[in-house]
Amino acid sequence: MVRQICGVLVALSTVLLLFGCSPLIAEYSLDAYRNATTLKAEVAALVEKSGETYASHKGEAEELTTKIDAAYEFAAGIPNNTLSARQWQILRDPEGGLYGGFIRQWREKGKTSPFFRKEMKQQLNAAFDRIICLEVSKQRARSCASASTSAGFAVLKPAAGTLR
Repeated sequence: MVRQICGVLVALSTVLLLFGCSPLIAEYSLDAYRNATTLKAEVAALVEKSGETYASHKGEAEELTTKIDAAYEFAAGIPNNTLSARQWQILRDPEGGLYGGFIRQWREKGKTSPFFRKEMKQQLNAAFDRIICLEVSKQRARSCASASTSAGFAVLKPAAGTLR
C-alpha cells in the first residue's frame, strides 16, 4: 500500500514538474515584432489615403489586409501565443472598430472624413502599440501602461456620421 502511494506521488510529481516547466506564453519573436511595427506604419499611411475613394486604393487595401491576415496566421501558429493571436484577430475583425471595421466602412462609404481619419489613426496606433508591447514584454518584463491605452482592444465603432 505504501509503495502504491509512493508510486502515485512520484507519478503526480513528474506530471506537475513537466507541466510546471512549460511556458505560459510564447517566446519573443523578432519576426512578430517586425510584422507589428511595419504594419503599424503601413496602416497609418493607408488611413491617410482614405480621404480619397476606396476604389482608387482598393489594391493597396487588399494587399495590406493580406499582410495583416498573414501576421495573424503567423501569431496563431506559434505555440502558447494565444494572447498575441487574439490581438491580431480583434484588429482584423470586419465587424469591429479597428482595421477590419475601418476597411469595411471605407469600402461601403467610399471616402472618410478628416475627423474619422484622425480618430481611426489614434485607435489603430494604440492597438498596434499593445501588440508591440506584448511582443517586447516576452523578451523582458515590462508594463504596457506606457503604450497608448486609450483605445486598448475594446471593439470600438465610430460614432454615426463620422464617415463622409
